[in-house]
Amino acid sequence: MEKNIEIEYKTFVSGDAASALLAQGVFKHGQLQTNYYYDTQDRYFTNHRGVLRIREKNEQFRFTAKLKQEGFVEEYECDCDSQNIQQPEIIEFTQKYTSVTEFDYLGKTTTYRYTYQDEYGVWCLDFNVLKYTSDIEIEYELHEDILEADVHFNKQLQLWGITYQPSESKFQRLMKEKDSTD
Repeated sequence: MEKNIEIEYKTFVSGDAASALLAQGVFKHGQLQTNYYYDTQDRYFTNHRGVLRIREKNEQFRFTAKLKQEGFVEEYECDCDSQNIQQPEIIEFTQKYTSVTEFDYLGKTTTYRYTYQDEYGVWCLDFNVLKYTSDIEIEYELHEDILEADVHFNKQLQLWGITYQPSESKFQRLMKEKDSTD
């Protein structure tokens, strides 16, 4: 399993603002991606501010476990052969945290992602579809922890005429939607 530190900023944007950004030609179409979310049947990862996800992009699959720490998120990743969470490497990873090896499927999100890269990271303009709702957000995924990145993020939003609107993770939005419809 590869281990990374995830550092990102995000904000919701309106449809008009997203259309204006696309019209400027800065963002290039990246990929359609689908995120499948799971947890162990004891809800270990959800209860410990974690997420288990398999992302499908270009008919390839990548497992990611996100574990929230104080001030950052640790990511553990590996390629896998399908969206089936019951794969030996994934089970071996989760057994470091819980003895439960059965998983529940929690839902999925589909994202049409447009990107562009600058000196600090990758800007992602994401058009997200959940089961009953949709939204648009900008994520700024940093290459590394850079002190001035938050200033750069806010300055770029101002240049684009975008007012910062806090955005929870796709998983958190999926779970809120699920809670409101159960």
